[in-house]
Amino acid sequence: MRYLIIGLLSWPSLLYAGAVSQLGEGDPLKLVYVEMQYLYRAGLEINQKYTNQNDPIQMMQCKGQYDFILTRARSMIGTAGQIKEPLLRDKVIDASWHAYACASCMKPVSNCDPVPENLEMIKNAILEQEEAEHANE
Repeated sequence: MRYLIIGLLSWPSLLYAGAVSQLGEGDPLKLVYVEMQYLYRAGLEINQKYTNQNDPIQMMQCKGQYDFILTRARSMIGTAGQIKEPLLRDKVIDASWHAYACASCMKPVSNCDPVPENLEMIKNAILEQEEAEHANE
């Protein structure tokens, strides 16, 4: 009986468990910003270490060592989809796909080129949100 009561009490919280990002809890924009910084650094590291995308041995080694990063990148894209403002959400999703391509073993380093500009756009959006929150206080 005790387990039944505990189960019934915890059941509503399980319904909302999917609303929390795999990246953590909090503002989705800030979570995406932090993860995109990581993916950018990882992408640069990958492209320095594995310079020949046409070499199957290098690509197999790269995927074996760094394939988990693409899982993190997909999670970041999902988190970007939780941003409430539609126009900003679309921009951040597009930016997230750039970071995904940057961190991929199979893509050239040129895919990392738009990421710093995207990070700056997200940073400015975060600052604008914080200013609006402070103005409303």
